[in-house]
Amino acid sequence: MSKPVTPDHYLSRSAVDWIVVIPARLRSSRLPGKPLINICGMSMIERTYRQVLNAINDSSRIYIATDSQKISDHCKSFAENVVITSSQCLTGTDRLAEVSKKVKANIYFNVQGDEPILPAEAILEFIHSVLAMGEPIVATAVTKVSDEATYRSLSVPKMVFSKSGLLLYSSRGPIPSSKDGKMPSNTYKHVCMYSFTPESLGMFEAQRQKTRFEDIEDLEINRFLELDIPVQTIEVASSGRAVDTPEDLEYVRQLLAGND
Repeated sequence: MSKPVTPDHYLSRSAVDWIVVIPARLRSSRLPGKPLINICGMSMIERTYRQVLNAINDSSRIYIATDSQKISDHCKSFAENVVITSSQCLTGTDRLAEVSKKVKANIYFNVQGDEPILPAEAILEFIHSVLAMGEPIVATAVTKVSDEATYRSLSVPKMVFSKSGLLLYSSRGPIPSSKDGKMPSNTYKHVCMYSFTPESLGMFEAQRQKTRFEDIEDLEINRFLELDIPVQTIEVASSGRAVDTPEDLEYVRQLLAGND
C-alpha cells in the first residue's frame, strides 16, 4: 500500500461539503459475493475502501452503501460509516440516491466497490478537479486507452466526448470506430468514479427504470444522457482495473502478490 497522498485546501471542510460513497452489492452474475472475495488476504471492498482512505486521509467522509447485512457486518470492522440501502436499487447510482436522503452533502463522489487497485492519486485528482471547477451536476473520469485488448474488451466501457469534455456516449463496444477497423489513437475508457449533486441523483432515481441505452449497454451513466442531463468528463492520468470477471480477479491477485 502506498503512502497517503497529502490533501490540499480543496479537501478541507467548507460550505461546499462532500462525501465519498462506495456502493457494494452481494449479488453478481459473473462473480457472486464479489465485494467479499479475498484478494491476497483482504476483501475486495476493504481494498477499495483503503485506496479511497489513502487518497483523502479522512475516514469520516467515506461511506459504504450496501443492501447486504453480511457486507455491512464485514465493513464495520474497518469502516467508520456503513449505510444499509434497499435491495431494489437498480444500479450503484440508485444506491447513492438513497444515501443522499440519509446523509446530506453538496457533492456525492462515487467510487465503485470493485476497484481494489484504483490509484489513490487518480481518486484525489478527480476530486480536486470537480471541486475546482464549480460543482458540475454530473462528472465522471476517463483515461486514455493504451492497448488493443482494452479497446476491444466488452467488459471495459469506452467514452466519447465533445471538445469541452461533455460526454456524448458510453459503450462497451470499441468506440470511436474507424472505417478500417483499426483502433484510433485518441481512445478513452471509463474510470469508475463519478460525482453527483443531490439534484442530479434525484432526477436519476425518479426514472424508476433503466433507460433504453443504459439497459442495452448495461452502463448507468447513459441514463443521464438519455434524460438530457449533461455529464462532464475529467481525464485522470491513470486507472486501476475494475474486477468484473474471473480474469480481472486473477490479474489483480497476481499484481498485488508481485508487489508484496
